[in-house]
Amino acid sequence: MELYQLRTFAVVADTGNLTRAAERLHASPPAVSAHIRALEDELGVALFRRTPRGMELTDAGRDLRERAGAVLAGAEGLRARALALRGEPEGEVTIALHAASNLLRVDAAHALLRASAPRVRLRLSRAMSWEVVDALRTGELDAGFLYLADQGANDGGAPVPEGLAVTPLARVGLHVIGPLEWADLLQAGTLAELAALPWLWVPCECPFCPVMERLFAAVGVEPTVAAVAEQEDALCALAAGGAGLTVMVEAEARAAVAEGRLALRERPVAHVTLAFAVPAARAEEPALAALRDAVCAAWDAGRGDAAPTAR
Repeated sequence: MELYQLRTFAVVADTGNLTRAAERLHASPPAVSAHIRALEDELGVALFRRTPRGMELTDAGRDLRERAGAVLAGAEGLRARALALRGEPEGEVTIALHAASNLLRVDAAHALLRASAPRVRLRLSRAMSWEVVDALRTGELDAGFLYLADQGANDGGAPVPEGLAVTPLARVGLHVIGPLEWADLLQAGTLAELAALPWLWVPCECPFCPVMERLFAAVGVEPTVAAVAEQEDALCALAAGGAGLTVMVEAEARAAVAEGRLALRERPVAHVTLAFAVPAARAEEPALAALRDAVCAAWDAGRGDAAPTAR
């Protein structure tokens, strides 16, 4: 039994689809299927049922998925400890940015990292917050920035995604923006009045979505959704054209308003948490620990600057 077979098993179980699992594992669907067959042959049990809807875990598969996760976590922990024993941080770290690098203070963090751990190299990529969580869990990423949805007022801050070690960096306000013609209502209107207008919503995976749903539920109203989009430029264009209202973090909302195309509700209606995350089992790795320290130092040194802007 090989670790790569267990990793394939875990990803197929989590996605329920050979093609999506292959994309995450950077392998072909036939290779993924072969890994599963080889593991089933070695274990002597069927792990999945092949159905028209995808790959469904059998009872044995559900039982063994948890145990496979523990084995993979143990292997990652062993690897992380071995790296820690080697001493000086080194190697390449793949990190995902969910916003522009200057808004995440990546330049400052990189300068600090070069000073403290010159043998660590960064490889930067882009991903949405929910994609960062999935890619960290599957090992596609080593680290990433993301937004986390704050819980309700009585439940504390943002919950930590399972399997990740998360470092909160800032609490960021969400502002409503909309067409210039609705400027007066944006400033003076109640949430119930705003809910009656068309809304440009975000995908359910986006951390903004549960925050806004909870906000409207608290006042007993349900917004009218005119369209759903995940890209900020699309949301801005639709809102500027009169299609409806949407929410964005403050820096992005003010940048759009500065172009003269949109109106802004000055008071934030909700908040999300900006965070830096790594796989929990690898948090002690020297390179990841050095990067986390550099990111935290960059944010501690830049308190009060503009907040980041993407999902």
